[in-house]
Amino acid sequence: MVDRLNPATAPVNMASVNMASVKTAPAKTAPAKAELVKTASVKPAPMKTEPHLSIQVACAAADAHSFIAYQYATYPFRLSNNLRLDARDRHRAYAYVMTAAPGLLSGDDLRWVVDVGDRAAFYLTDQSATKVHSQPTDGAIAQMTYAFNVGAGAYFEYMPEPIILFSAANLTQYMNITLHPQGTLVLGEIIVPGRLARGEFYDFEQFLSRLVVRSPAGKVCFAETLRLMGNTNGFKHSALFSDLPILGNFVAIVPGVDLDQLARQLEKPACDRLQVCSSPLPGCHGLLIRAMSTQASLLKAYQRHLLGCIRQLTGHSPLPSIPK
Repeated sequence: MVDRLNPATAPVNMASVNMASVKTAPAKTAPAKAELVKTASVKPAPMKTEPHLSIQVACAAADAHSFIAYQYATYPFRLSNNLRLDARDRHRAYAYVMTAAPGLLSGDDLRWVVDVGDRAAFYLTDQSATKVHSQPTDGAIAQMTYAFNVGAGAYFEYMPEPIILFSAANLTQYMNITLHPQGTLVLGEIIVPGRLARGEFYDFEQFLSRLVVRSPAGKVCFAETLRLMGNTNGFKHSALFSDLPILGNFVAIVPGVDLDQLARQLEKPACDRLQVCSSPLPGCHGLLIRAMSTQASLLKAYQRHLLGCIRQLTGHSPLPSIPK
């Protein structure tokens, strides 16, 4: 039997985030228009500088297949072609984000915008783990800002590879999401507290993550701030952290699904090497899922299980193989 823990009581420090302003950058040309598409009815979250990666996904009016209607990427990012990883499922588009950088460096300030239009279905991942390098004594923190917009009847899955926090790493992550009440959103995040094979274990400075989900009218559905301390973490040598060092955070907002049934299915894989808990989200129809494991590979397998359960309950095609 699995104990359902309350994520709100997990041993992490909660802190508010100061949404610091960023420097402006020169503007570039506006996105080209696409034919036979209906773009999202939600407006992008405001950014004070142009994003390094911008994606617009639309649903064709003729045959209801999803495709990338517009993309823009600048260093260090590149985006794959519009992929069909499941020949039987033309409704969903798949894409990989690739980076030419060795990871996130001190002082990086990188921004993404992803707009999934009404009725479109999109699966986004990256090619390899995100390595967060050490922050020098006089260096600045690394920062990632995401703005995701999910339209009516849209289905967006974002499942990146793990984040590896090197010694003295310091990363702040902002995720601003505008979600239509009839939109589906599934997010995944795996955190590795160091290069464990080299003996690094909670030697980073901190990982600060701020997630806000809003309605198209701007009403906050829910918000969460996670502050995970590294070398000053008084719990890092406790049995909870030392036995299960790899952390997983997942958000599943799925209109019309029985959340109790989904929670039971999501907690079935729990074992000695993988602990899972879930809680209903306030302000929207979804779950917040926490997981801890001995290995990143177990959490990646659990991630597939989570996606498979949600797709099954929503009547979507099973998750195909995602080659990396």
